[in-house]
Amino acid sequence: MENFEAKFYPSMKKTKELEKKEAGFEIMKTPEVIIQEEKGAQLFSLLLKAENPEWGELETPLAKETIKYFKDNPIDPETLKTIRNFQDEGFDEETLYNFALTYQHPERLEKVLETITKFKANVKNPQEVYYKVLSLLRSFDQTFSTSSLSKKFTNEIEEDRDKRLQRMEVTKKRIKTLIDFFKPNSKTTDIKKLNFVPTDPLYKKNSGRAFSVFPKEQIIISHIDNIDNQDHEFTHSIINPIIEKLSQQLTDEQKEKISQLASEKLKQDYGYGHFSLLCEEFIRTYNDVFKKGKKIQTYKTFMQKISGITEDQFQKFLIENSKLNTRCEQLRIKTIDDFKNKSQEYFEKFEKNPLQNLILELYQEYSNRPNKETENFEKFILEKFSARI
Repeated sequence: MENFEAKFYPSMKKTKELEKKEAGFEIMKTPEVIIQEEKGAQLFSLLLKAENPEWGELETPLAKETIKYFKDNPIDPETLKTIRNFQDEGFDEETLYNFALTYQHPERLEKVLETITKFKANVKNPQEVYYKVLSLLRSFDQTFSTSSLSKKFTNEIEEDRDKRLQRMEVTKKRIKTLIDFFKPNSKTTDIKKLNFVPTDPLYKKNSGRAFSVFPKEQIIISHIDNIDNQDHEFTHSIINPIIEKLSQQLTDEQKEKISQLASEKLKQDYGYGHFSLLCEEFIRTYNDVFKKGKKIQTYKTFMQKISGITEDQFQKFLIENSKLNTRCEQLRIKTIDDFKNKSQEYFEKFEKNPLQNLILELYQEYSNRPNKETENFEKFILEKFSARI
């Protein structure tokens, strides 16, 4: 096609080259999209479930069967001790899953170790932790793979994979839509392969994870029907490296102000560090508000959302959502009437989100920018954001 254009429409080829030169970057190409099981991650989920039956999904038939299986076939005390030692030593699940994803994929190890050394200062001797995780997975794999439950997991994963393959073209279009909007610089986001892992039957439907520490590859664990979460996780590969660059421009005072502007609810989930808060809020604001044409939540819309909740529903929410429970305990909220009576206080303390307001304004301005062919989201944010804080 390029030779055809050059021969019969030389001005077209010249225009494209000029646009690329003026932009100063090349937009990343849509990555290859695959559906591939990650056995290490699945084994690690099973181990977490074996250690704590309340972890992950509780209601689906396979989740209930898994709980019963480990009740009847508890993991050995040494394995249990190793898992709990990880938790006691402060290793978060993200770090341990990264190590688990090297199971049967040793080519990923170098990049995993490099990333953990860079971003996880609390992980001392990461190579030693890696060997412990790998040994744990190998031992568990040998005992679990011959069980009847293992076969049920295999069947469910294969069914999920087939459904995802049937939806492949729709998935590719969604990824292309995100790339067309953000226009990521191929030198900033260099993802060549995108793996949507078949649904982990032990993950809650509203949960998801993205792993971009592997060379030119992103792995997404997200429920097959949670389309918004799949988009959310992919967008991390675009937003996170931009925020890493932005962080180098920000003063300590600006970083502190970002933490102040973020909602307490977000900080409860992601801590007070500006980097995590910015990454998450940029993605949530785009995914949950901007692309859907919604408005920022106000106290009025918050009240409309909670007005129809019954007492039974509220008590169920408290049981299922430990973070909601913690927030309500802080305000001594025990019933739905308490919640409604203290709704203004609750909204001001936990839901109000000035950072989202700021980011939505930036998205609106970016969407209406005059130079859409030569300015991408990275360039726009690096030029505009600091002056707004």
